[in-house]
Amino acid sequence: MAVAYSVGPIKREQVDKSYRLVEAVGYHLDLPSWREYCAISFARNWPAPYAEEVITVENPLGYIVGLCIIRPAHDKIYGRVLDVPVFIVISAADTRGASSSLLGYLTATARNKHYGFIRVWGLEPDDWPGSPDVSRGEGRGILIPVQ
Repeated sequence: MAVAYSVGPIKREQVDKSYRLVEAVGYHLDLPSWREYCAISFARNWPAPYAEEVITVENPLGYIVGLCIIRPAHDKIYGRVLDVPVFIVISAADTRGASSSLLGYLTATARNKHYGFIRVWGLEPDDWPGSPDVSRGEGRGILIPVQ
């Protein structure tokens, strides 16, 4: 069964729908905070190469089945890294396809911006990006080389 997913930066109409994924995995973030977090990207007039971005995966029926947050980082050992502190895919029928679509987008983004690696953090609901207790991901997660 071939399913085409739409993957890209979050759109205004996806904010509330995508919150269900954030809520489902247990991040301690309420809906108004999520809206505010997403609103920052909508407020930018131009692309910001060093800012966090929310990326969504939408299936053909309009359901948000995945999302991630990406940001540039510099690792002491690996150099330029595309950091992915949040990576969520929830699909009843095609988790593999949705995950592959999201990873394909991340790989293309990393390649275009000349990152050597993608670092996907482990799921830890207390480690929401921007929390004061969270290090910048040094030594955490899975490193995926970009070829």
